[in-house]
Amino acid sequence: MPTLRCTLLAALATTLLSADASARQPATARWFKGNTHAHTLNSDGDSPPTDVARWYRTHGYNFTFITDHEHITDVGVLNAMFGTPGRFQVFSAQELTQRVSDPSRPNNPRQPHVNALGVTRVIRPLGERGIAAPPLTATYARNLAEVRAAGGVPQVNHPNYRWSVGVDDMAALPDSTLFELWNGHPLVYNLGGTDSLGVTAPSTEALWDSVLTRGKLLFAVGDDDSHSFKPEDADDPNLTRPGRAWVMVRADTLTAPAILASLRRGDFYASTGVTLRSYSASPRGIQLEITPVSDVRYRVDFIGSGGRVLATSTSLRASYAITGTEGYVRARVTDSHGWHAWMQPVMVRR
Repeated sequence: MPTLRCTLLAALATTLLSADASARQPATARWFKGNTHAHTLNSDGDSPPTDVARWYRTHGYNFTFITDHEHITDVGVLNAMFGTPGRFQVFSAQELTQRVSDPSRPNNPRQPHVNALGVTRVIRPLGERGIAAPPLTATYARNLAEVRAAGGVPQVNHPNYRWSVGVDDMAALPDSTLFELWNGHPLVYNLGGTDSLGVTAPSTEALWDSVLTRGKLLFAVGDDDSHSFKPEDADDPNLTRPGRAWVMVRADTLTAPAILASLRRGDFYASTGVTLRSYSASPRGIQLEITPVSDVRYRVDFIGSGGRVLATSTSLRASYAITGTEGYVRARVTDSHGWHAWMQPVMVRR
């Protein structure tokens, strides 16, 4: 009996520590395509909020957040013009433009920006001119708590922007924090890099695996960080154009409470072009089905502790049975264009 009791307790622990948002969704839930990072003329974008809302509505999105720096855009006006129940909505938000001084780089403060998704009042960054004293982890703790106190969902933005955020900083975040795995801005360096002295900053995906390996659960977001909406600039790769990355959120209704609740519990995936027909995850395993595009080929990687690829599939329907020794399991789909979809991890602990 002691052996059976230990086995049952171990199974229960694995269940409690695993992400299983899909099992808690009602039967009416469906996927909504959205963007969690966009700027207008109210901060440093090049177009008015009406143009931003119109672009996302006419390009197949179901929602976008407007995340101007230290400014809350009146989304009521935008929804009166462009909103359609169940089809398209604009949600209020803010980008909290925090900087943190660093004695090793006195003229280049670190940039731990945070999106406050769903808030309706401005949250001010710490410090004079928004420059706080170190450590960066304490600034994150304060700002994320402020976002939650205001009823919002915090999202850690572009860790590699000006090479600002490291693994230890990310590992200190609360569990279930959103972060930008893929940001469409050309100057945020999602792929990482090595400087002339041989110092390497990991890609945001490698950073995610390092944090997950430590047992910290973070939810990966893809978004635009869009600033440039003028039609004449549509083909300029150096501008922050919309449509480069997004989230697919599973919710029962297209409302701010429903979308924010799904983001909080990690019931979404990030994409730069791959769409899923279905996805489910439980302590027992992961199952997914890809929505195919003619002549496009796909590879599914199931990834575990240390970023190790546990299994690979080239089928449109792929699954992975969890053994209990992986540490975590996440799925990534890559197509023959080089586009991706990233699913949230299932944390696996004995």
